[in-house]
Amino acid sequence: MSQKLLTFARSFINGEISAEDFADPYQMLWKAEGEDGDSLKDNYQDSEKCSTIFCLADQFNPDNDRDKYEFDADELKARVRAVLDNECLS
Repeated sequence: MSQKLLTFARSFINGEISAEDFADPYQMLWKAEGEDGDSLKDNYQDSEKCSTIFCLADQFNPDNDRDKYEFDADELKARVRAVLDNECLS
């Protein structure tokens, strides 16, 4: 599960897809693979990254009326990048 999700996240930070095309589909994929039991096969570090990115995607709001805890596309990308940049540390 995690490799598919992490690859999808990399495509977002590399500019291959927009935040709008990333956030909801990532969450749906994460939930579906969790329900299928695939997430139980992940190592802890990758599972933690995928969960963190899920939470970040949930805080994305493309509208200008976002709450303090919500992110625009640039902030989402920066935060997802920070999670992925720590891959070499795990």
